[in-house]
Amino acid sequence: MTENSFNWGALLPRLIHPAKVAIIEAMKWVDVPLAPRDLDLHFDEQFGVSLASYQMRSLAECGVVKKVRQRPVRGALQTLYVLSSTELAFPEHRGFNDPCQAK
Repeated sequence: MTENSFNWGALLPRLIHPAKVAIIEAMKWVDVPLAPRDLDLHFDEQFGVSLASYQMRSLAECGVVKKVRQRPVRGALQTLYVLSSTELAFPEHRGFNDPCQAK
């Protein structure tokens, strides 16, 4: 590596939150609509519902997951999500085009 080049390979894993990676992997494995609470239970409450919810909304904004329905639960609305497509979640299967870059 030259003095002026930048090591993107070392930076990228530090920019992606581990919860996002875990959520995408879990949703691919489970393959049914999930709410942030469901994911939190799947991860033995390792991340917490608030963090899971935040990361799910973030992934939805990028188009990696999509809302499929909402249901009332104890006076609130619970949102269920599915992976939008494996192409967005796993770009190594096609030419990479980051949908979040436009933001």
